[in-house]
Amino acid sequence: MVFAVAFLLNSAGNFVLGIVLSAILGPAEFGRYATVSLAALTLAGGTFDWLRISTVRFAGDAERRVRYAASLEAAYLAIAVALYATVAIAWLCGLDFGFGPLLLWLTPLFTVAISRVDYAAAQFRARNLPRAFATIFALRQTFCFLGAAAIAYSRRDAATTVAAMTMANLAAAIAVGGALRVPGARLAAARGRDIVQFLVYAKPIVASMVIYALISLINRQVAFERLGAAETGEFSLAFDLSQRLFQAIYALPEILLFQYALQRDRQEGRAAAEAQIASNVVLSLAILLPAVAGYFAMVPTFEALVVPTAYRGEFGPIALALAPGLLCYGALVVAVNPVFQLAGRTWPVTVAAVIALLTDLCLLAFTDANASVVSLAQAYSLSLVVAAVVSTVVAFRRPAMRPNLRDLAIVIAAVVAMVAAVRPFNALSSHVVAAPAAVAVGGAIYGAILLAFDVAGLRKMAFAKLRSYRERLRAAT
Repeated sequence: MVFAVAFLLNSAGNFVLGIVLSAILGPAEFGRYATVSLAALTLAGGTFDWLRISTVRFAGDAERRVRYAASLEAAYLAIAVALYATVAIAWLCGLDFGFGPLLLWLTPLFTVAISRVDYAAAQFRARNLPRAFATIFALRQTFCFLGAAAIAYSRRDAATTVAAMTMANLAAAIAVGGALRVPGARLAAARGRDIVQFLVYAKPIVASMVIYALISLINRQVAFERLGAAETGEFSLAFDLSQRLFQAIYALPEILLFQYALQRDRQEGRAAAEAQIASNVVLSLAILLPAVAGYFAMVPTFEALVVPTAYRGEFGPIALALAPGLLCYGALVVAVNPVFQLAGRTWPVTVAAVIALLTDLCLLAFTDANASVVSLAQAYSLSLVVAAVVSTVVAFRRPAMRPNLRDLAIVIAAVVAMVAAVRPFNALSSHVVAAPAAVAVGGAIYGAILLAFDVAGLRKMAFAKLRSYRERLRAAT
């Protein structure tokens, strides 16, 4: 429970921080900051994220913990050195990728800093250290808000803000260094075969994540070069806020449900795990679909409540254009990728991402997709829709892993009913009243339909939990 709460609070903090920085910096400087931030996140995904994924999978092994920790730390250090060597070569060759020398050097340091926090959090989760897990995220948010946001307010400059965010993340990672340390895990204990094992396990998934991030980065760079920094800032805010919101939604089922499928695989065999994956698809989409649909149904209210004044007007159309792509990406992560992961055959994940990238490049080259930020958002969405269709067809060829179509149909019908009920709330004069009212009414309608039809056994689970709670109350009295 602590892990879930800490993760959600960290996601909420990142979401609010994005809004605060966009308001402080303004569209032009925020566009520059957001582009560097996305570049750092893309670099982090391509260079360090396979260590985070492998940490979740392997660091909990008590017998090999020292050796695995040493191997992971050695790989982390080697990547950091290689990253800066690459930047040095680029700088000597006169390449700055449009960032300028200062941001060119800050970007890899920002990458190292945010990766260190995420890597440490993965270690704490794998080793079941909830207090350390919550602490590092609490420190990150505290330092970012008290330090980085304050510096951004005083300087109103993208480069200074990136530097402050880097220092905030590094400070959080250093502060929990004691909890991260594994006694005896010296670099000399690292094993090359362990590092290769980590790489083989995680790299296809990481490669797909990097490619999807690259699509957004390409479209953002096109916006910057063709439409200007202000338009890039508008695109960046709509994308970043929407993506961060959905990441918080789909990350929990991705973590918890797939781990349960792996547990059943070890204890009950592959057939039980495949049945659990099929059930997980329904449960994951039952969480993702209403959240996405509700957000986009209430975009006018969300824009009025949250979006800084300088970005209003364009935010709604861009967010709606991004909707299909962000929904498909979330569905890929929570419903499709686990099918390949369980089978140990993850190359289709990367192939689907390559197809999405090629689709986006073709749209940019042969259509008027670069005519506006809205059309760039539409190109991004279409590329991910294509990837989702291809992946779904390949993933669910085995009948045992296919989700229950009846349950999926009920989930979709419930989402439609929910959207029809909440859209009129946008017309209320008070957006402060409209937002909670929409959440309450939409949630009640959606939940009632799912319980009435016992989708994925939710009604049975709810009654079982209620009986267990009553028995504990009786025992306590």
